[in-house]
Parts: sequence; structure tokens; C-alpha cells
Amino acid sequence: MKVDAARGRLYDSHKTLRLHWEDLQEVWLDVVKQEFEENLWEPMNLLTLEALRGIDRLGQIFAQMKQECEGGENVMSIS
Repeated sequence: MKVDAARGRLYDSHKTLRLHWEDLQEVWLDVVKQEFEENLWEPMNLLTLEALRGIDRLGQIFAQMKQECEGGENVMSIS
């Protein structure tokens, strides 16, 4: 199973959003911006990074499963 395409879309979307956020921070300088950053941006950013790490891990697991099912000799541990 390929997870690369979904990971790529999530990564690209996150990168684009992050770049827009960085630009916006230069002009949005009020309390609402601070609340948005604390309550929405930071949690979403952290969850997205965790999701990307999880997708990477799933890719490794799927690659190992494929190798084991095909009788590959170099089997890595899933720990």
C-alpha cells in the first residue's frame, strides 16, 4: 500500500499554510491573532507534524509487510 501520495499532499498543504501564516504574522498584530495562534494554529501545526510522522511510520510498516509477504531476507524489526 502506498502512503506517499497522501503524505505528499498533507506535507505540501501544511507547507503552503505555514508560509501564508508566516506572512500574515508580520501584519496581524492584535490580541485576536495571539488567541488564534495559541488556540488554533499551534495545536493544528503540532497535530499535522504528528500525522506526518505517523504516515512515515506506516510507510515503513507497509514496506516491511510487503517484504515479509514476498519472502524477503532482510526483515527489519517494527519496534
